[in-house]
Amino acid sequence: MTNIKSILVIEDDEIDRKAMRKYLESETPDIEIVESRDCAGGFSEMAKQEFDCILLDYQLPDGDGIEFLQKLMLSDVKCPPILFLTGQGDELLAVEALRGGAADYIPKDILSANRLNRSIENAIRFHQLEVRAKDAEAKLATSEEKYRTIVEKISDLVFQLDSNQNITFVNAAFEMLGYDVAELIGKPIKNLIDSDNVDSLLSKIATRAVGPLATTNLEVRFKTNPESSICEEYPVMTVRVDASGMWDVPDELVFKDEVAKKFLGTLCVGRYTPENNT
Repeated sequence: MTNIKSILVIEDDEIDRKAMRKYLESETPDIEIVESRDCAGGFSEMAKQEFDCILLDYQLPDGDGIEFLQKLMLSDVKCPPILFLTGQGDELLAVEALRGGAADYIPKDILSANRLNRSIENAIRFHQLEVRAKDAEAKLATSEEKYRTIVEKISDLVFQLDSNQNITFVNAAFEMLGYDVAELIGKPIKNLIDSDNVDSLLSKIATRAVGPLATTNLEVRFKTNPESSICEEYPVMTVRVDASGMWDVPDELVFKDEVAKKFLGTLCVGRYTPENNT
């Protein structure tokens, strides 16, 4: 086994422990193998150091492997992949162990050096991929939260349209037009536009184009909410709109006819300019 430095074996049967040590050392002679005969000892060893993998027996003097898994998942101890060791006829226990967080199970009656080491390598590999995926997901969530915070706080009108030109997102800046932002979701954007030629403006606001062909600096007059006191003084508000199509492929592939792609909608930013609203 490569890049595996330490294994914790939680097993009360001395013969089984010796067999596992023999199998492990046959692949990696310098591997560190720490042994524990019960659940309490297993937790104690995990508190002292981190392991690359744990081999966990079901029948233990102070509990069983399922209970150990449950306590481990509720604890603050960093949990490596766990291989559950079962006896013959313990298939239902194995399923319960997998549901409880075990990476895999190995029936003792077919245990061999090849099977054990291969299972450990696979468990560690999948565990590493899972950790990376969770890290990436956490970073993405943090990034999206920062972006959303910025979008909500800026004075520009930020809104998103679906492929049918209906509003799917607006930021809090729309409140300066007198609207409750939640009430705008699902409404056609054309309902907010004040123009004698709405359709011509819509083709540019709800553009599918990206990059240099996207809409920039388009003057748009937005209606304020007629039920709001703002409307009495400012029946419309003029903004400069930048709009770009959103696709399920990178921008550079949007222009390629041979590339399969799906149009997702349009992202728009309207900059309020006081000089245009006097």
